[in-house]
Amino acid sequence: MDNFKETATTWLRNGQEANEQGQMDIATYGNSLLMAQVTGTDFRLHNDWPPPHWHVFLHVHEGELRLTANNERLGFETPVYVDFLSNARWTNVTFVGRYRACFVLVEQQFFMESTQQMRSKISEGMMRFAQSPFTPMDESESKRLQRLEEAMFDTLRDGRSMFLRELLQTMACAWQYELWNIFFRRLQTSRTEIKSHWGDAAAQFFYLAHTHCRERHEVGWYARQVGLSSDALSAVLKRFCGKSANAILTELLAEEAKVCLRNPSLSVQEVAEMLHFADQSAFGKFFKRQCSMSPMQYKKETEQSG
Repeated sequence: MDNFKETATTWLRNGQEANEQGQMDIATYGNSLLMAQVTGTDFRLHNDWPPPHWHVFLHVHEGELRLTANNERLGFETPVYVDFLSNARWTNVTFVGRYRACFVLVEQQFFMESTQQMRSKISEGMMRFAQSPFTPMDESESKRLQRLEEAMFDTLRDGRSMFLRELLQTMACAWQYELWNIFFRRLQTSRTEIKSHWGDAAAQFFYLAHTHCRERHEVGWYARQVGLSSDALSAVLKRFCGKSANAILTELLAEEAKVCLRNPSLSVQEVAEMLHFADQSAFGKFFKRQCSMSPMQYKKETEQSG
């Protein structure tokens, strides 16, 4: 997206427009990553959110956070972390009184590349977190997370590394690992309640999907592994995340395809083989249907922009 820094900065600064003493420090890496450290008194985000291919995270160090998610008004003691997942409708995001916070905006493909190795490891908690994407933390946890954010922010500002993209992706992955460490510690205390709430089948499906989506494209295979029919599995998933099993698998496979195509050492034919398509033509049809361009066109565009 052209001029994303300007668009995102305007979006965030509009939240501070009523507070002349509000401060904001911003650092970016092209159109892939933007971090904003904000302080001030009173803040309210406008509801014109960035486009869906941008992921928005928020870590509130100090202040009172209020927001509306899917028409439910919520309030949080700080420190707290919020992952603004796209499957929810977010409005009225407000800091009341004195606040200090960090926004992280990540382009979806950059984020998928950064967390490629960790996704199968955290799939057990994904369904639970998707239902309530808020992580309260204590002061020591918040400070550890803040140190990682500050290191990433300093690296963005410096920008002199020969391997800046790789370094930022490694730091973003470490930041996510720390967040999931915090989340899983909370999860351990309520595991029995969680299992009765959303069931083992959905959790097992998400684990299998993130682990095997490259080689297993059929919903029936996953349904057999979890002991349900294909229709029953999709019904469970629609209940918890609003998508069928096939839609989830298709999205995961398309994202894996993008990650592979961004690797300059892999040809389209090799990517098709890695993803277990019958041939390059079948892969091309799938990719064009999901991404509105051919794999070769996507590969050329990402190489030119990189």
